[in-house]
Amino acid sequence: MKLTFQRLDPDGNITLLVMTPVPKEDYQTIAAKLLSIRELDAEQVGFLVPPQLGGVVRLEMMGGEFCGNALRCAGLYYAAGQGFRRSRTFPVEISGYDAPLSVQVNPLTGQVMAEMPLPKEILPCQLFGESAKAVSIPGILHAISQLDQKTSEEEIRQTLRQLTETYKVPAAGIMFWQFRKKSMEPVVYVRDTDSLYYERSCASGSTAVAAWNALNARKDGQHKLDIRQPGGVISTTAFVKDSKLQQITIGGKVNLGPIYDIEF
Repeated sequence: MKLTFQRLDPDGNITLLVMTPVPKEDYQTIAAKLLSIRELDAEQVGFLVPPQLGGVVRLEMMGGEFCGNALRCAGLYYAAGQGFRRSRTFPVEISGYDAPLSVQVNPLTGQVMAEMPLPKEILPCQLFGESAKAVSIPGILHAISQLDQKTSEEEIRQTLRQLTETYKVPAAGIMFWQFRKKSMEPVVYVRDTDSLYYERSCASGSTAVAAWNALNARKDGQHKLDIRQPGGVISTTAFVKDSKLQQITIGGKVNLGPIYDIEF
């Protein structure tokens, strides 16, 4: 089987977009093999499929999870394929969410801004014996920890596995958030592949932190927050009206990498 895919880099969160049609039941096997290729240095894999909900392109992630950085990658992939030379906005579909999301792409600069699903709720939870908050976003749940990341990998894995089971979500993360430094270290667990990733950037995690920050401000209006992560900076904007979130967008640079053809 010949497999064609493209490597994209949204703030260090290396994403592989598979263009070759493959059966859904093979997603996890193919993703595991691609992620094992060290030279690619990839953190996640998505599969391009025909749109189903009115979007211009659709991406299904390896575990059926939602991923904001992959959403941005799919937007840039589409814009490049269409030969766009100026900034365009269009609807993009992604697994974990049941409607297209608006993505704005400037192909000349690589800047990609995406509308993100609004959090369904913010829940109290316990992380490593401390009180924390968990932000529920369609397709993924993120817990926000303000502790330094000194916890063992196995304890993090067990905690996140339990969160996916408790809340019946395909993926969960812990965002180790340092408020004063405006920086975070994201760790994400995908249930179906039993995979734990210390991500270099996390768009949905940035959305969770942006929502938590905006609501904690207890003030209507626009709340901007640039979140430094190991792979770069994701810029977020949250709009609050009547003490409720109305919209969250994330943005930053995405680098369009090479296309590969391999025998599988």
